[in-house]
Amino acid sequence: MGWTPDLSYEEFLSLAKTLGLNVEEPHRKELFSYIQEVFPGLRKIEELDLSDLEPMTFPSPLSPSREEGEERES
Repeated sequence: MGWTPDLSYEEFLSLAKTLGLNVEEPHRKELFSYIQEVFPGLRKIEELDLSDLEPMTFPSPLSPSREEGEERES
């Protein structure tokens, strides 16, 4: 599924409402304008060839009992 830079304002409002945003907020036109600027850059990300890269793995966060230097009970 690709992003489309020619998202209409009506489609934007419908999507925003579906995602739980308040479409009556005064900043909605500013947000729509920002999204119109960002979409073309997202298209470039989709075009990256990452087929020769392994997925990155991230360590799990420490459990609450072992955070901030607390020692394990024996």
